Amino acid sequence: MEIDPYANTPSFKGQRLQFSTDSPLVPSLIAANLPSSFDPATVYASRFQSKQILLENPVKESKYATTQKQKKARREKLQQRKETGVMGRNEAKRRSIWNLQKGAAKYHLFLPIHHLWLGYMAELFNLPSPPTDPSEPPTRVPSSAVIHQKLIKADYHGCIITVKDSKCTSLIGHTGIVVHETENTFKIVTIDDKFKVIPKRNVVFKFRIPIYALNLSQFTEMHASATNVTSAAESKSIPVLHPLDHVPSLEFELYGNQFRYRAADRATKKFKSKETIEFT
Repeated sequence: MEIDPYANTPSFKGQRLQFSTDSPLVPSLIAANLPSSFDPATVYASRFQSKQILLENPVKESKYATTQKQKKARREKLQQRKETGVMGRNEAKRRSIWNLQKGAAKYHLFLPIHHLWLGYMAELFNLPSPPTDPSEPPTRVPSSAVIHQKLIKADYHGCIITVKDSKCTSLIGHTGIVVHETENTFKIVTIDDKFKVIPKRNVVFKFRIPIYALNLSQFTEMHASATNVTSAAESKSIPVLHPLDHVPSLEFELYGNQFRYRAADRATKKFKSKETIEFT
């Protein structure tokens, strides 16, 4: 005998229903609706006890409707990007936005971006002002744990990086200002005004951060020294110096194998501390 689950329950006109632990709702409801040929206790124990019961069958959206909603959301997002003037990575690559024009790869032109990056680092680590006495030791240096946590999420556009080690020996020693960082590469402008694309894979980089917040006069001195360094590099008369050689600074190493993320993705990613396996 089949039971209609959608049939109305018997009316209890003039009666007040009371349920307790001795007579719970579900067994009482089953006993009231089952025909006499069924045992309510057996049915309850085999089909309902300790099981989740859906009181209402939820409406399942069709696959076609879900696909249409996703397409509509993508169209609205694309239209919003067009209205706000936001350009995606594929379109920027197609238009060669990140490719430098011929003659624009000049080291001294990107040096002000490096100055901005140094100010960004000073604000990020709350670096103190330089002391009046140069021989005076630094009053406050950020702890290594704080520095590492912030450096791993920092932006490196404008940083002067040097290739310390690499499987490709021809890359070792390349130094320049980062003008564009992608997921797998650093694009730099070298001191001898050349545009280089350095891969992150199997490469160890190094860079410096001053222990003091530099002022405008020190930036001016750095700009003048960089101009002299550029001319010296072109003539190859004297060895090339780093702009931070005349100020106390901290040097860090960056392992490219563990740094293969875009700058925007790295800012929101949660990194786990793990041992670094050096390549051979």
